[in-house]
Amino acid sequence: MRHVIPAVLLVLATAVPVSAQIGPPQPRSVRHGYSLGVGIHNSHSRWMPYDYQVDRNRIFAEGSFGFSDCLEAFGRVGGSDWVVNDIESYEAGRVHDVHIDGYPAFLSGGLRGKAWQRGRWSLGASLEAACYSGVKETVRWDYDVYQELFFDPTMEINAGLSLGCDLGRSILYGGPLLHFAYTRADVRTHEFGPDWDIEDSIDDKTIRDKAGWGGFLGWRAPLGENGWHLQIEGAALREGFGGALGVFRSW
Repeated sequence: MRHVIPAVLLVLATAVPVSAQIGPPQPRSVRHGYSLGVGIHNSHSRWMPYDYQVDRNRIFAEGSFGFSDCLEAFGRVGGSDWVVNDIESYEAGRVHDVHIDGYPAFLSGGLRGKAWQRGRWSLGASLEAACYSGVKETVRWDYDVYQELFFDPTMEINAGLSLGCDLGRSILYGGPLLHFAYTRADVRTHEFGPDWDIEDSIDDKTIRDKAGWGGFLGWRAPLGENGWHLQIEGAALREGFGGALGVFRSW
């Protein structure tokens, strides 16, 4: 229990609701078995090299299928809102937060598996590729200037190397993680002149994370005897943090 408390406190410190869940080396599914569950997560990190601070929240359902006791494929589907903080798309020195309204759909898939185990210790990895819906956002800079930002679908890759330690029926795990992401926005500026004639201009802006890195720490434990599990995970990201909470059942 003394190992579990720091992991729980780390997630609570990241704010509730709580980069994608990486998980322990052990897959959720056994050979030719499957799992179903739900999860929430948030992240707050700086995307480089364009130096944008991005907040993102995801709510999703997750399923997996086990190819073997050591390897599974998983998929996630749900909604995700996000905020690009202090974006400069009008005049130099003028910034504005761009907040995507609602929870546009996203879809992701990946592989998760265990490569090595000796006694209580195990080592594995997780790789996830995700695609988020394209969206439109309007920003009003002044009474006579507003912009329409048309975001292309965002592409994202999350990868983590997980080292686990069995604690009876639960497992404590952690390791390094990497985050890659890319999206592009068409920026259409509408400015009203002295005679209320409209002057329009079109520009574009790229927002990407070339190689965001960090580390994660988590804990997975069974809930009763019916195959249900709880998974809690926190992450420290480049100039930011993240956390996730999920429950699932394995068959």
